[in-house]
Amino acid sequence: MMASVRAAWFADRRRPAVWAVTATWTILALAFGIGIPYLVHLSLAGDPKEAEAAESLLAAVLPGQLVPTGIGLFPLFGGAIVVILGALVVGNEYRWGTWNLLFTQRPRRAQVMAGHAVVLCGLALLIAVLTFGVLAVTTGALALTEGRATDWPSATDLARAVAAAWLICTAHASLGWFLAITFRSTATAIAVGLVWTLVLENAISGLALVLNPLTVLQKLLLAPSSGALAGALGARSQFDGGTPGVIESSSAVVPTAVLLGYVVLMFGLGTWLATRRDLG
Repeated sequence: MMASVRAAWFADRRRPAVWAVTATWTILALAFGIGIPYLVHLSLAGDPKEAEAAESLLAAVLPGQLVPTGIGLFPLFGGAIVVILGALVVGNEYRWGTWNLLFTQRPRRAQVMAGHAVVLCGLALLIAVLTFGVLAVTTGALALTEGRATDWPSATDLARAVAAAWLICTAHASLGWFLAITFRSTATAIAVGLVWTLVLENAISGLALVLNPLTVLQKLLLAPSSGALAGALGARSQFDGGTPGVIESSSAVVPTAVLLGYVVLMFGLGTWLATRRDLG
């Protein structure tokens, strides 16, 4: 098992696409989470009529709001990016025809796929930690620039937010991973995954506002569950002036269970498909 993990890490860390996706997400997180709100704050700061709005925007990019600002980015923006990552780490093996070589070596197919799944979970953790680390440095710098107090969240709250971000990323990555195995194609997996998470699930969430029977279905979907988990940790929903994709929630139990279910189901089904069918 460890040999499979080492082999998968050896391959994934040398893929430029993996680090391109990670860098792209980090830049987007800074832009949407910090950059745009701060620029809008600067544009409103000189208008006395907009003083309250400007102050609210500034407060959102200071260390005290690191947890809700950071976790609020993952349900919609981060999830879509990580679906791409999940598709890349196994889909390219089909494009290059390397599965035939890997599966003829000593490790069994299930061990090979498990190694890739473990590495993908590690990459998801790296993205979660990197995101909050970059946001923390940036918010701290803004607090010093603006002469505001650096009221950091507690270590417990920050660890909980990082763990939630990791779970959201892992669930989305597992979807991309499963789709890449299902279609044996990176491009098709990415297309289907993005349509699923950004179009289909958001459409159902919108319809659930007017059609009550869809509310139960909404709670079982990937993106809404991610949004509910972010909402349970304090992120504001779009209706309250927060981030798109976040849903108001009083408890993290149900969304956490749903996301864990996606992780187990997607990795399990993907491994089963890879071990049971021909590569051609």
